Amino acid sequence: MSQRWLLQALCIIGFYLYLSPGYALERIGPSMPSRGALCLIKADHKIVLINEIITQKLSIPGGTIQADEDPKLAAQRETWEETGIAVTVGKQLGQTKRAIVYDCVTRSRILTYQHQNKVGGYELPVWFAPDYGVEVSSATLVNPDLLEAELYRFPDDWAFVKEMFSEATNQNVNMVADLIHTAPKFHQQELKWTLGFQQWISQLPGQWSQIIHQIFLVGNMLASPICGIILFPLLYWRCGKSVCYKVSFAISITSLTCLFAQQGFSLPRPHVYFPTLQLISSYGYGFPSLPIAVWSSIGILLMAEKESLGGKGFVLFYFISAIWLMLSKFYSGSAFVVDMAVGGFIGLLITWNIIRFDIKRTERARTVMGSRRVWWGLTSIAAVLTYYWQLPIFGAWLIVLVVMAVVTSTMRSQREFISAPQAFIFTLVLAAIYLGITHHAGQDSSGGAWFLLLTTIRYPVIIIMFVLMVKFTRSADKDIIKPG
Repeated sequence: MSQRWLLQALCIIGFYLYLSPGYALERIGPSMPSRGALCLIKADHKIVLINEIITQKLSIPGGTIQADEDPKLAAQRETWEETGIAVTVGKQLGQTKRAIVYDCVTRSRILTYQHQNKVGGYELPVWFAPDYGVEVSSATLVNPDLLEAELYRFPDDWAFVKEMFSEATNQNVNMVADLIHTAPKFHQQELKWTLGFQQWISQLPGQWSQIIHQIFLVGNMLASPICGIILFPLLYWRCGKSVCYKVSFAISITSLTCLFAQQGFSLPRPHVYFPTLQLISSYGYGFPSLPIAVWSSIGILLMAEKESLGGKGFVLFYFISAIWLMLSKFYSGSAFVVDMAVGGFIGLLITWNIIRFDIKRTERARTVMGSRRVWWGLTSIAAVLTYYWQLPIFGAWLIVLVVMAVVTSTMRSQREFISAPQAFIFTLVLAAIYLGITHHAGQDSSGGAWFLLLTTIRYPVIIIMFVLMVKFTRSADKDIIKPG
């Protein structure tokens, strides 16, 4: 039976990779020239580059040439999808091993912010581009002579890119301080609040300014996956298997709901309107806030288990952490207050229904939330969302849910609790796996498909490893006494 479920899981992983955005697959090997078409846009003697989400590298706008598509039309289409800039494609400047590069100009001036980013470039407003948050996290106008080749997706091509840049048509630029007036009215006032909050912190006397600044930046780590790696061994130790399933179920439902809503509303984060507000790296849509929704969901759900987690001490810890996270998101320019409020409400609403079900049918609730039918049902929902939007985040969730469905289908005899030493060791092992895969993925980010695969399997590998460690540890259930 386990082989059958494994085959199904591999089929769905293959389905996800098939649906993955073309930019991740377009340059699998250098032996396939002219698979792509790129637009080199020169403005104010600088080059327009996009920041790719998957590779986390800079590249020239462009992408895969579709079947029977004119390469110039492909370059024009991809540039619009990635930057929101409508260009006229001119002469061919050159050809790399992977793509044709064209000289592209726009009839209107290139719009940039006055604020310089960490690579010394000027940010472009691209939140309205079709591929924003899908393939592209940002775009920048930068002097190519000041950019290190290692920051470009294909470092070996950078010298050739600069040669082609010298032959490109230069265009004019319009610089603006901000675009607050383009934000929804209910967000415009909040942008001023965030700016005022940052200015107030910066004006504090002595070392207080830097101390509080660092405290808020560190607070954003509460939304890091590392917290989840610490959470589940702790829960398995203090609360047992059924609570882990319940929390996993709540996180999955909450995340899919928020991601679905984000695509519907398409409201970006504060810093896209005012780049100086951005203190941490973030991109994509922020309404409703996914981290706050998950924190709300987990926190309220664990209130029912507070006696196993430390009683009033846990409650106090949770509320302090939640407030810290919200203030950090607001201060760093990565979330509006409205985003967080709606996210918190969604998490509360979902968890309230889970708790109601748990209270009325305690034994059935534990059975249902660990049931293969429920997890395969969630997998089907994620598959539909992935097929419709074809976003990496939906695909990543699809693979996670496949793994959870396989676990509930093949490993029904996990022990109810683990010991404190086991929880500590499991946490170290899982953290090492996460950091190891992340580091390995970052070693060669030029291969989009490979990078996408590694970042996608991180969490499934962690889940599988955790389940196997719980199942095959030598101590028996009778030797493990429930804490508290």
